[in-house]
Amino acid sequence: MFAPSFRVGCVPLRAAPVLLVLACGAEAPTVAPAPPPSPAPVAPPVPTPQPMPTPEPMPTPAPECPASAQYGVTFRAVWGAASHGNRPPFPSGAHFSRVVGATHLPEVSFWNPGGIATPGIESMAETGSVSRLCREIQAEADRGRSGLCLNSAESSFRSPGSVSFAFDADAERPLVTLVSMIAPSPDWFVGVYGVPLMEDEGCWRERIELELVGYDAGTDSGATFTASDADVTPHTPIGPIRELPPDIRERPFATLILVRMNDPE
Repeated sequence: MFAPSFRVGCVPLRAAPVLLVLACGAEAPTVAPAPPPSPAPVAPPVPTPQPMPTPEPMPTPAPECPASAQYGVTFRAVWGAASHGNRPPFPSGAHFSRVVGATHLPEVSFWNPGGIATPGIESMAETGSVSRLCREIQAEADRGRSGLCLNSAESSFRSPGSVSFAFDADAERPLVTLVSMIAPSPDWFVGVYGVPLMEDEGCWRERIELELVGYDAGTDSGATFTASDADVTPHTPIGPIRELPPDIRERPFATLILVRMNDPE
Protein backbone atom coordinates (compact mmCIF):
# COMPACT_ATOMS: atom_id res chain seq x y z
CA MET A 1 0.00 0.00 0.00
CA PHE A 2 1.18 3.33 -0.69
CA ALA A 3 1.11 5.91 1.97
CA PRO A 4 -0.65 9.07 0.86
CA SER A 5 1.76 11.75 0.01
CA PHE A 6 0.98 15.30 0.83
CA ARG A 7 2.39 18.43 -0.87
CA VAL A 8 2.07 21.56 0.86
CA GLY A 9 1.07 24.12 -1.62
CA CYS A 10 1.81 27.79 -1.38
CA VAL A 11 -1.10 29.39 0.07
CA PRO A 12 -1.35 33.19 -0.02
CA LEU A 13 -1.44 34.70 3.35
CA ARG A 14 -3.54 37.72 3.97
CA ALA A 15 -2.60 39.84 6.87
CA ALA A 16 -4.93 42.39 8.13
CA PRO A 17 -5.06 45.24 8.17
CA VAL A 18 -1.88 45.59 6.04
CA LEU A 19 -2.11 44.15 2.59
CA LEU A 20 1.09 42.36 1.92
CA VAL A 21 1.43 39.72 -0.75
CA LEU A 22 4.28 37.38 -0.29
CA ALA A 23 5.24 35.52 -3.31
CA CYS A 24 5.98 32.01 -2.72
CA GLY A 25 9.65 31.57 -1.95
CA ALA A 26 10.31 35.42 -1.92
CA GLU A 27 12.31 37.08 0.79
CA ALA A 28 10.81 39.74 2.96
CA PRO A 29 11.93 43.31 1.99
CA THR A 30 14.64 44.91 4.06
CA VAL A 31 13.35 47.84 6.05
CA ALA A 32 15.81 50.86 6.15
CA PRO A 33 16.55 52.12 9.62
CA ALA A 34 14.94 55.39 10.53
CA PRO A 35 17.33 58.39 10.18
CA PRO A 36 18.58 59.84 13.41
CA PRO A 37 16.73 62.90 14.57
CA SER A 38 18.14 66.23 13.37
CA PRO A 39 19.95 68.20 16.04
CA ALA A 40 18.11 71.16 17.39
CA PRO A 41 19.24 74.45 15.72
CA VAL A 42 21.76 76.40 17.72
CA ALA A 43 21.32 80.19 17.84
CA PRO A 44 24.40 82.11 16.59
CA PRO A 45 26.38 83.89 19.27
CA VAL A 46 25.31 87.46 19.92
CA PRO A 47 28.22 89.76 18.95
CA THR A 48 29.60 92.01 21.64
CA PRO A 49 28.63 95.64 20.84
CA GLN A 50 31.63 97.66 19.66
CA PRO A 51 31.94 101.39 20.38
CA MET A 52 31.12 103.59 17.39
CA PRO A 53 34.17 105.36 15.95
CA THR A 54 34.22 109.11 16.46
CA PRO A 55 33.40 110.70 13.09
CA GLU A 56 36.07 112.95 11.65
CA PRO A 57 34.99 116.59 11.44
CA MET A 58 34.05 117.76 7.99
CA PRO A 59 36.57 120.17 6.52
CA THR A 60 35.46 123.77 6.58
CA PRO A 61 34.72 124.79 3.00
CA ALA A 62 36.80 127.64 1.66
CA PRO A 63 34.79 130.85 1.47
CA GLU A 64 33.73 131.80 -2.00
CA CYS A 65 35.42 134.84 -3.46
CA PRO A 66 32.90 137.65 -3.98
CA ALA A 67 32.32 138.87 -7.50
CA SER A 68 33.22 142.45 -6.58
CA ALA A 69 35.40 144.33 -4.13
CA GLN A 70 36.01 147.86 -2.93
CA TYR A 71 39.47 149.32 -2.55
CA GLY A 72 40.72 152.27 -0.62
CA VAL A 73 43.47 154.22 -2.40
CA THR A 74 46.18 156.28 -0.75
CA PHE A 75 48.43 158.26 -3.09
CA ARG A 76 51.38 159.41 -1.00
CA ALA A 77 53.52 162.07 -2.70
CA VAL A 78 57.16 162.02 -1.61
CA TRP A 79 58.74 164.17 -4.30
CA GLY A 80 60.45 167.21 -2.80
CA ALA A 81 63.74 169.05 -2.43
CA ALA A 82 64.66 166.96 0.61
CA SER A 83 64.19 163.64 -1.21
CA HIS A 84 65.21 164.55 -4.76
CA GLY A 85 67.89 167.19 -4.26
CA ASN A 86 68.24 170.34 -6.29
CA ARG A 87 69.37 169.06 -9.70
CA PRO A 88 67.94 170.52 -11.86
CA PRO A 89 66.72 173.46 -9.79
CA PHE A 90 63.78 172.24 -7.74
CA PRO A 91 60.58 174.17 -8.59
CA SER A 92 58.57 176.05 -6.02
CA GLY A 93 55.01 174.90 -5.47
CA ALA A 94 55.71 171.26 -6.35
CA HIS A 95 52.47 169.27 -6.56
CA PHE A 96 50.58 166.53 -8.36
CA SER A 97 47.44 166.79 -10.45
CA ARG A 98 44.22 164.89 -9.78
CA VAL A 99 44.73 161.11 -9.65
CA VAL A 100 42.67 159.54 -12.44
CA GLY A 101 42.15 156.09 -13.95
CA ALA A 102 39.83 153.11 -14.32
CA THR A 103 39.41 149.39 -13.83
CA HIS A 104 39.43 147.44 -17.08
CA LEU A 105 39.83 144.19 -19.00
CA PRO A 106 43.30 142.74 -19.68
CA GLU A 107 43.10 143.64 -23.37
CA VAL A 108 42.52 147.33 -22.61
CA SER A 109 45.48 149.70 -22.20
CA PHE A 110 45.23 153.43 -21.54
CA TRP A 111 49.02 153.78 -21.48
CA ASN A 112 52.18 151.71 -21.13
CA PRO A 113 55.95 152.28 -21.34
CA GLY A 114 57.04 152.06 -24.95
CA GLY A 115 53.61 153.05 -26.26
CA ILE A 116 52.55 156.37 -27.75
CA ALA A 117 50.56 158.66 -25.49
CA THR A 118 46.89 159.06 -26.31
CA PRO A 119 45.45 162.61 -26.45
CA GLY A 120 44.08 161.99 -22.94
CA ILE A 121 47.47 160.99 -21.52
CA GLU A 122 49.11 163.94 -23.31
CA SER A 123 46.65 166.42 -21.80
CA MET A 124 47.02 164.92 -18.33
CA ALA A 125 50.84 164.89 -18.47
CA GLU A 126 51.20 168.44 -19.87
CA THR A 127 48.42 170.35 -18.11
CA GLY A 128 46.96 168.10 -15.40
CA SER A 129 43.54 168.17 -17.09
CA VAL A 130 41.75 164.80 -16.92
CA SER A 131 38.61 165.50 -18.99
CA ARG A 132 39.99 164.09 -22.25
CA LEU A 133 41.36 160.98 -20.57
CA CYS A 134 37.99 160.43 -18.87
CA ARG A 135 36.33 160.57 -22.29
CA GLU A 136 38.69 157.86 -23.53
CA ILE A 137 37.81 155.79 -20.47
CA GLN A 138 34.09 156.39 -21.02
CA ALA A 139 34.40 155.10 -24.60
CA GLU A 140 35.77 151.82 -23.26
CA ALA A 141 33.11 151.74 -20.54
CA ASP A 142 30.40 152.06 -23.19
CA ARG A 143 31.81 148.90 -24.79
CA GLY A 144 31.84 147.08 -21.44
CA ARG A 145 35.64 146.91 -21.44
CA SER A 146 36.30 149.22 -18.48
CA GLY A 147 34.68 150.76 -15.46
CA LEU A 148 33.79 154.43 -15.26
CA CYS A 149 36.45 157.11 -14.90
CA LEU A 150 37.55 157.24 -11.26
CA ASN A 151 39.50 160.07 -9.69
CA SER A 152 40.38 161.79 -6.47
CA ALA A 153 38.30 164.71 -5.25
CA GLU A 154 41.27 167.10 -5.14
CA SER A 155 42.15 168.72 -8.46
CA SER A 156 45.75 168.98 -7.22
CA PHE A 157 47.73 168.51 -3.99
CA ARG A 158 51.12 169.55 -2.73
CA SER A 159 54.14 167.29 -2.52
CA PRO A 160 55.02 165.96 -0.01
CA GLY A 161 51.39 165.21 0.78
CA SER A 162 48.71 162.61 0.13
CA VAL A 163 45.16 162.05 -1.09
CA SER A 164 42.77 159.16 -0.51
CA PHE A 165 39.67 157.87 -2.27
CA ALA A 166 37.89 154.58 -2.95
CA PHE A 167 36.70 152.69 -5.99
CA ASP A 168 34.75 149.53 -6.82
CA ALA A 169 36.08 146.65 -8.89
CA ASP A 170 34.45 143.55 -10.31
CA ALA A 171 35.78 140.19 -11.49
CA GLU A 172 34.97 141.01 -15.13
CA ARG A 173 37.31 144.03 -15.08
CA PRO A 174 40.03 143.03 -12.57
CA LEU A 175 42.86 145.41 -13.59
CA VAL A 176 43.41 149.03 -12.62
CA THR A 177 45.30 151.92 -14.22
CA LEU A 178 46.02 155.22 -12.44
CA VAL A 179 48.04 158.32 -13.38
CA SER A 180 48.88 161.80 -12.08
CA MET A 181 50.95 164.68 -13.49
CA ILE A 182 54.23 165.74 -11.86
CA ALA A 183 53.71 169.51 -11.66
CA PRO A 184 55.22 171.70 -12.77
CA SER A 185 56.86 169.75 -15.61
CA PRO A 186 56.87 169.64 -19.41
CA ASP A 187 55.04 166.28 -19.78
CA TRP A 188 56.16 164.19 -16.83
CA PHE A 189 53.85 161.99 -14.81
CA VAL A 190 53.64 159.00 -12.51
CA GLY A 191 51.29 156.06 -12.69
CA VAL A 192 50.56 152.36 -12.90
CA TYR A 193 49.05 150.40 -15.76
CA GLY A 194 47.14 147.12 -15.74
CA VAL A 195 47.76 146.25 -12.08
CA PRO A 196 45.92 142.96 -11.30
CA LEU A 197 43.57 143.22 -8.33
CA MET A 198 43.02 139.45 -8.13
CA GLU A 199 45.39 136.64 -7.16
CA ASP A 200 46.19 133.82 -9.59
CA GLU A 201 43.69 131.55 -7.80
CA GLY A 202 40.99 134.10 -8.48
CA CYS A 203 40.39 136.00 -5.24
CA TRP A 204 40.96 139.65 -4.42
CA ARG A 205 44.36 140.87 -3.26
CA GLU A 206 44.26 142.33 0.24
CA ARG A 207 46.98 144.97 -0.15
CA ILE A 208 49.08 146.36 -3.00
CA GLU A 209 51.89 148.87 -2.46
CA LEU A 210 53.84 150.30 -5.39
CA GLU A 211 56.56 152.92 -5.66
CA LEU A 212 56.03 155.29 -8.59
CA VAL A 213 58.94 156.55 -10.67
CA GLY A 214 58.58 159.37 -13.18
CA TYR A 215 57.69 158.92 -16.87
CA ASP A 216 58.07 161.21 -19.86
CA ALA A 217 54.94 161.19 -22.03
CA GLY A 218 57.01 161.88 -25.17
CA THR A 219 54.84 164.83 -26.20
CA ASP A 220 57.05 167.76 -25.08
CA SER A 221 60.82 168.18 -25.30
CA GLY A 222 61.28 170.43 -22.24
CA ALA A 223 64.34 169.48 -20.17
CA THR A 224 63.53 171.06 -16.81
CA PHE A 225 60.55 171.18 -14.48
CA THR A 226 59.65 174.74 -15.56
CA ALA A 227 60.67 174.60 -19.25
CA SER A 228 58.43 176.30 -21.79
CA ASP A 229 56.15 174.19 -23.96
CA ALA A 230 57.95 172.54 -26.88
CA ASP A 231 55.67 170.05 -28.56
CA VAL A 232 57.24 166.95 -30.12
CA THR A 233 55.98 165.89 -33.55
CA PRO A 234 55.66 163.01 -34.04
CA HIS A 235 55.37 161.89 -30.44
CA THR A 236 58.06 159.61 -29.06
CA PRO A 237 57.32 156.51 -26.94
CA ILE A 238 56.56 156.89 -23.24
CA GLY A 239 59.66 156.17 -21.17
CA PRO A 240 61.88 157.26 -18.28
CA ILE A 241 62.53 160.98 -17.85
CA ARG A 242 65.77 161.15 -19.85
CA GLU A 243 66.41 164.81 -18.99
CA LEU A 244 66.81 164.10 -15.26
CA PRO A 245 69.98 162.59 -13.76
CA PRO A 246 69.66 158.83 -13.11
CA ASP A 247 69.75 159.25 -9.33
CA ILE A 248 66.74 161.61 -9.60
CA ARG A 249 64.59 159.89 -12.25
CA GLU A 250 65.01 156.45 -10.67
CA ARG A 251 63.95 157.68 -7.23
CA PRO A 252 60.22 157.22 -6.48
CA PHE A 253 58.14 160.37 -6.78
CA ALA A 254 55.20 158.80 -4.92
CA THR A 255 53.88 155.63 -3.33
CA LEU A 256 50.52 154.13 -4.26
CA ILE A 257 48.76 151.93 -1.70
CA LEU A 258 45.61 149.93 -2.47
CA VAL A 259 43.87 148.18 0.42
CA ARG A 260 40.83 145.96 0.05
CA MET A 261 38.03 147.20 2.27
CA ASN A 262 35.80 144.91 4.33
CA ASP A 263 32.91 143.30 2.53
CA PRO A 264 29.51 144.69 3.54
CA GLU A 265 27.69 142.64 6.17
